[in-house]
This record gives sequence, structure tokens and C-alpha cells, in this order.
Amino acid sequence: MQTNRVFRRVGAALALIALFAMMSLPVVAKSKKPVVVIIKAEWCSACQKLEPTMMDLMKQYGDRLEFVVLDVSNEDTLAEANKTAKKHGLSDFLKENQKKTSTVAVFSGNKVLFQTVQNFDRDAYVKAFDKALAES
Repeated sequence: MQTNRVFRRVGAALALIALFAMMSLPVVAKSKKPVVVIIKAEWCSACQKLEPTMMDLMKQYGDRLEFVVLDVSNEDTLAEANKTAKKHGLSDFLKENQKKTSTVAVFSGNKVLFQTVQNFDRDAYVKAFDKALAES
């Protein structure tokens, strides 16, 4: 009984150490997949127009690219977007672009390979995604 408590405490301590170690590294830099970041808002008509294209591309590329959607619709969704951005090492990117809804960016590590705003050209995204995959 006493041994089980010790093992649980040691396991919990190791898990905590691993968590802190992971939190200090940006996920974008660790990700083997290129990362596609989408900044959107529910009230943004350009975002609504772009959504069907992005949903289709997420289905097509979802196994090869990591998609991160940052919703800046209101204070609550922005707070959640900030948490997500922090988790993925994208805090500075979100801070610089949070007012530019319908922004789409492709990252390889911490390098921006492609960034656009209010672009509805599906072929431009396919080209950017394929280029990111070729370079990764």
C-alpha cells in the first residue's frame, strides 16, 4: 500500500516535469508537419466566404498539415485563441494579426512560408500547401 503511494507520487512528479518541459517549447517548432493558421471571426463576411474552401482543404490535407484555427469573434473566443496560440508558439503572430480576420498563414517551424488576407483563390492555397509539404 505504501509502495503504491510512492509510485503514484513519483509518477505525478515525472508527469509534471514533462509537462513543464513541453510547455517551454513551441509546438510549431516541434511539429514535423507544416502548420496552417487561420484567423477568423463569426461576424467576418470574408471569413464566411473563405470557410467552405478551408473546410475542403482541411479534409484534403488534414493528414499532412496541422490546422490551427484562431477565432477572434469576441472576448471569450479571443481568450481561447490566445491560449491556443500560446500552446502552438503563435502568440506573437496572433498579437500582430488578430485584427486581420480571414488571415491564413503557413508555417514550417517558426518560419512563415505563406501569408494572405481575404484570399478566396483555392489554387493559391493548394500551391502554398504543396510547397510547404515539399519543403518539410
